[in-house]
Amino acid sequence: MTTSINPPREAEQPFMCPDVSGIRVVVTGATGFVGRRLCRRIVEGGGRVTALVRPQSDRRVLDGCPVDVAVVDLLTSSGVAEAVSGADVVVHLAASVRAASRAEFRLANTVSTGVLAGVLASSDVPPRLVVCSSLAAAGPAPAPGRARREEDRAGPVSWYGASKLAGEQAARRFAGQVPTVMVRPPIVYGPLDVAFVPSLAAMARTRVAVRPCPAARVYSVLHVDDLCAGLIAAGLHGRTAGPGDSHSGVYQLSDGVEYTLADLVRTAGALLGCGRPLVLPVPSVVVRAAGMVSEAAGRLRGGVPVFNRDKAREAVAGSWTASADRAYRDFGFRARVGLEDGLREAFKEMLHG
Repeated sequence: MTTSINPPREAEQPFMCPDVSGIRVVVTGATGFVGRRLCRRIVEGGGRVTALVRPQSDRRVLDGCPVDVAVVDLLTSSGVAEAVSGADVVVHLAASVRAASRAEFRLANTVSTGVLAGVLASSDVPPRLVVCSSLAAAGPAPAPGRARREEDRAGPVSWYGASKLAGEQAARRFAGQVPTVMVRPPIVYGPLDVAFVPSLAAMARTRVAVRPCPAARVYSVLHVDDLCAGLIAAGLHGRTAGPGDSHSGVYQLSDGVEYTLADLVRTAGALLGCGRPLVLPVPSVVVRAAGMVSEAAGRLRGGVPVFNRDKAREAVAGSWTASADRAYRDFGFRARVGLEDGLREAFKEMLHG
């Protein structure tokens, strides 16, 4: 059963994405799921975008979107200073959500963030920096029935989450020179999602989903368009981080509703015409073992699968819910896309392109 995280507010005005006309935004990770959507959103709003890409990035995904492209290396800083010169805002999306080791996560999610922030700190007039982190950096909900808040002590349970928290800390070291905000989204879904949406569709079609025992978990989610709006709003109007305060300058986003796995899979099943699924509780040890087996099989095929040991650690850790009250207070954020509408759009793209 879905429940609202945020209390009702009287006379709420719909959240409107801030005006970006005439603003120059640099986007790292621009060819990714969120990055390409953000670039188009800014351009459609009259802003200018410089997309930072790796040499091996498939830049064809940005075809039709009038952006400037700069090839950079976020580990060595090669090309970064020139690419960010004159920017008003830098949105740092580049990250790895799957990696074979702690060291790989650290390079992709921690070292690169520190390198970028260091380059910005050397600018004559540093732009505002938005670090797109993750709820995984904070950890699961601190207690049953209470969504995580920004002031709660962080406790990541996965290598990925730990590397994202360390990335926040790396950026914070330069917060005295670079106006910095950190955004922690929960599960993000939408068109071109290659992880959550296909997994949800697979569970709906088989009409069987499994959840770790003993208690039912609840989750926060966010449509990619709402994330893009939140990133822009945080970048332009969010309160910036203080070098010595680990809770300042941090914003969690969500659609304001808590969902059980059954809620998510049943919504997907109804949209796909698959009927009502069966949700089976399984012991946490089985979930962990499944993560190990899935990862081992993936490595035989030369990669790291979506479900792996690290994701299994998150799956058994508890509920993953986030209050977006701080974002509402500081820049009026409210999600506009509901789960049913968002999944309908995502499934349409997945099935028909």
